[in-house]
Amino acid sequence: MKRVLIAGGLCGATMLMAAENITEACEKQGIDVNVKIHNLWEGGDVTVKGYDLVIEMFPYFENLSCPLLSGKPFIGHIGEKKLIAEIVELLK
Repeated sequence: MKRVLIAGGLCGATMLMAAENITEACEKQGIDVNVKIHNLWEGGDVTVKGYDLVIEMFPYFENLSCPLLSGKPFIGHIGEKKLIAEIVELLK
């Protein structure tokens, strides 16, 4: 199972929709995925160990041992499909 973390601020509904879209896209490709969301304003000390991918809604993380992507396309919906395709490819 692949593990994905979406971390952001007060965009909880956006992170939930992104998690759902990522899960659906991965399922279509036969990828078993668990997507977790984390509100950094509620606690910035988040463990990213064990994740296959981290998606940040605003710049926060540095020097991770897994791929890190910007989730900004989920906020403005410009480039969202391209980002989901990139996520699926990274998780294959």
